[in-house]
Amino acid sequence: MDRINLDAVEQEPIQGHTSKGDQPKWQLDGKWYKADHMGYEALAEILVSQLLKQSNVPDFVEYEPVLIQYQGKETPGCVSKNFRRKDEMLVPFERLHRAYKGRGLAAALGGINEPRERIRYTVDFIEQTTGLTGMGEYLTLLLELDSFFLNEDRHTNNLAVIRNEKTKEFRLCPIFDNGLALLSDLNDYPVDKDVYDCIRRVRAKPFDMDFDVQVEAAEELYGAQLKFSFVRHDIPKMLDAVGGVYSSAVIARVEQAVYEQIRKYPVYFL
Repeated sequence: MDRINLDAVEQEPIQGHTSKGDQPKWQLDGKWYKADHMGYEALAEILVSQLLKQSNVPDFVEYEPVLIQYQGKETPGCVSKNFRRKDEMLVPFERLHRAYKGRGLAAALGGINEPRERIRYTVDFIEQTTGLTGMGEYLTLLLELDSFFLNEDRHTNNLAVIRNEKTKEFRLCPIFDNGLALLSDLNDYPVDKDVYDCIRRVRAKPFDMDFDVQVEAAEELYGAQLKFSFVRHDIPKMLDAVGGVYSSAVIARVEQAVYEQIRKYPVYFL
């Protein structure tokens, strides 16, 4: 596995775009590096991106494993290409809504009772303010992925579009930032705890605390989107990429979690 020393690279400032505290991040030579912070976020990113290669997801960020050396410590991490082009910036839904409506999207959604109407409101707002189309299908796909991968961090600051600061044009983000998936936060989901109990305790965001409620509401509005083509025996081979970096207990727990999600969601498979 590759190693990189980032002592000479300034760490990116904390953005507050995650509900559990940001991972340490660095940008160097057109690449982003992220180090584990609460458990095995990099492992989650790597495995999710590998599984997305065997899906109908049209645009996603690929993460690869790397050992990050920084200030005398070596930490497992991941590296990806910078998907923003020249003059582009990431604009979270939360900030976009505040700019146009004077308050954040999360506050607006809090005043809407039904998950279906929260989703419809979000899609309509983003399409009206950005000129983008297909936002309903895109958001549905994200919610389906989050339900399968148990991503508990899809709040309104982790939903975003990309804006070109010169042309003022917007485009959709690729699928990225799945580090808090697959029970990766070992503070909340210790590796010695029962995996099925941990899965039951994961809560969704941002339209409802139940993954299935969110997905059902979105699919009623915009149709089902996600299809995978991988099979069970692909999982161990993909996890070999991080062999020796994470404990056998972590690897076994991730395998078990994915197997359970395959069993629970056959509808996502071809």
